[in-house]
Amino acid sequence: MSINIENSKVIVICGPTASGKSELAFQLAKQINAEIISADSMQIYKEMNIGTAKISEKQNSIIKHYMINIIEPTDKYSVAQYSKDATLAIHQVLKSGKRAIICGGTGQYINALLDGLIFIDIPVNESLRQELTEKINAENKNKWYKQILKLDPVSAEKINMNDLKRIRRFFEIYLSSKMTQSEINQKSREKGPDFNFISFYLKPERQNLYKKINLRTQQMFEQGLVLEVENLMKKYDGIENSQSFQAIGYKETVAYIKEQQSLDDTIDHISKSTRNYAKRQFTWFNARNDLNELTEDEIPDILNEINFKINNK
Repeated sequence: MSINIENSKVIVICGPTASGKSELAFQLAKQINAEIISADSMQIYKEMNIGTAKISEKQNSIIKHYMINIIEPTDKYSVAQYSKDATLAIHQVLKSGKRAIICGGTGQYINALLDGLIFIDIPVNESLRQELTEKINAENKNKWYKQILKLDPVSAEKINMNDLKRIRRFFEIYLSSKMTQSEINQKSREKGPDFNFISFYLKPERQNLYKKINLRTQQMFEQGLVLEVENLMKKYDGIENSQSFQAIGYKETVAYIKEQQSLDDTIDHISKSTRNYAKRQFTWFNARNDLNELTEDEIPDILNEINFKINNK
């Protein structure tokens, strides 16, 4: 069976961590004959299962999931690469005659798809970076910041005048591309989305969410997070310095393994960091005006609301 890809609605389920997105998407997929494309920047890594709250093999055997376990724990991965790979996965699902559900909480991934962003590749120029670092350090940072104010007032509002890295990166991009960050942002949005998205934002009550985060953190340790991290550190030399191990849960567990903090402090630290991350996710998704907010607590009620809106839009 084939469907009209151009007119087919691609469903997006986003929201903060521990809000129940994965289970909701799984249950919806069973109802509407869909497959799921993950939008989680940590579940892309192989062998990192407990700390990323990855779906089980059994769930994946029932409903196929894409964009999970696609790279090694020591590999780097970008939003641009995600946008490309996820778009191909969506096409693959739709061509198979099934519905496609995007599910995840990584705001940059969600925005890349919903806004149809074009990514302009500006590779790091190490010699230019070193030259700029030396010049900015030798001179007054305020002088360089004032140049940004003249060139790109919008971007200047987002950069602290004492933030050397961001000031330097602004000029790396400007000197390499002959465009300001605002000009690049405008150009990146010219294409628009590739699909007809209908998006849902799982927005639970905050205090209930924070309780779930605390409980899930405790459960991760009961499920063997310490052993998972130990095994990864043994298998991949220097993995604690990799992109993947900067994730909440892994860097803190490394500190525990190295006896730099107690188990209780580690669990508290992860819970607090995860709650702070959830706050940032709320801010990220609240800023969009194209998401249907879902505030129901029970999955059957949420599924009914989603199905109603899918069929009446």
